[in-house]
Amino acid sequence: MINLISSKIKINKNDSLTTLVKKNAIFSLVLKVLSVFLSFWSVKVAFDFTGSQKIYGLWLTILSVISWLGLLNAGMGNGLRNKLSQALATGNNKDAKVYVSTSYVFISFITVGCIIIYFIINFLVDWRRLFGADYISKIQFTTLFSVVVISYFVQLTLSTINAICFAFNRSTLPSLFTFISNASYVISLYILSFFGNGGLVILGITYSSSIIIVLLLANIYLFSAKYSDIKPNIKYFNRKYVQELMGNGVKFFFLEIAAVIIFATDSIIITHLVGTAEVAIYQLVMKLFSVFMIASSTIMVPLWSAFTHAYSKGDIQWIRKIINKILLLVIPLVIGVTLFSFLVNPVLKIWVGNSISASKTLIFIVALYVVINIWSNIFAYFLNGVNKINGQLLTVGIGAIANIPMSILLGQHLGSVGVVLATVICLIPFSVLGPISTYKVINAANK
Repeated sequence: MINLISSKIKINKNDSLTTLVKKNAIFSLVLKVLSVFLSFWSVKVAFDFTGSQKIYGLWLTILSVISWLGLLNAGMGNGLRNKLSQALATGNNKDAKVYVSTSYVFISFITVGCIIIYFIINFLVDWRRLFGADYISKIQFTTLFSVVVISYFVQLTLSTINAICFAFNRSTLPSLFTFISNASYVISLYILSFFGNGGLVILGITYSSSIIIVLLLANIYLFSAKYSDIKPNIKYFNRKYVQELMGNGVKFFFLEIAAVIIFATDSIIITHLVGTAEVAIYQLVMKLFSVFMIASSTIMVPLWSAFTHAYSKGDIQWIRKIINKILLLVIPLVIGVTLFSFLVNPVLKIWVGNSISASKTLIFIVALYVVINIWSNIFAYFLNGVNKINGQLLTVGIGAIANIPMSILLGQHLGSVGVVLATVICLIPFSVLGPISTYKVINAANK
């Protein structure tokens, strides 16, 4: 029974946890549907803006690699999410403010340090070699890369607001921030496209600024209104709480590293084995199938903190009931993925034109990847929410160690299909262990 109202942190007893989760899921679904249409439009606009499949593939590869920087906030962000959820569930508002202040100060310190380190390395490294982009001038590529990297570092601090929203079971808000950012990005590109094909630097500035501005405004607004009582203040920074936040946060950090190696290295491997043009095909197919993962995440994202609250209060019956309901929802999603597999190339033709089509094998492997992902996330979100991630860390860690060499080996023989197949193989261990671990935790809590 958790809800946030007015300037004080209160509990609205008229709202059950199930009702709140449903509200978040419904609002998130509306935003996700709008975001899907916006996302497909953004691909078309960005593709036309770059004026080349090769350049667009390079841009997607850069974004894929840069997303790794999100790891720097993964441990603290997830640690804050769970600790703040527990503090709110038990009415400990004093600790809530200290958790928030400590997180912001610590992450800001990391952000400043990373920017300084980046500028030092930037003088010594030609980043084009990492992306096989010798066809672009060094000045242009370095400028683009610096804009995007520094933007991501700034986002490390600003995106902490997302963890706070999740802790308050306001999972709709981060989705809203993302939607507004994407809308600003697409509209800006659409306007700029009237002046001709733009350069990569303009693309990078437009993309980065749209995210930072929205997150900055979100921080200012929320800490001036709903979350004013936990507004970060350096006076409330406490070193002891850093260790507490990073306790399981360290495990989350390593879990995120493993996940990035499995999920986010495909583009860079395909770039070096096949070329950036093939990356564009792979990413577009993934984009189409992402509709199903978005549908799944709409249900699962609000449940992470809801599981934390319920587990903290010993409401195991609610947890068991919710998981059983979600498992039933997997069936229509799997059927949808299977049927959609036959429509991918016709949709690609309508979407981006006749220049791009995907092989049936690539489509099948990506579909399998999506199904395993949806299944595994059901159990991952529960285990993350109750801080039982050792088994997940082991299986995903093993997958991460095997992923890159396996991707290279299979990629050399099967191209992009082999790279994605390696990812699928590395996801299988947790898809088996995840359900076992989940029901062990639930059964143990019932005793």
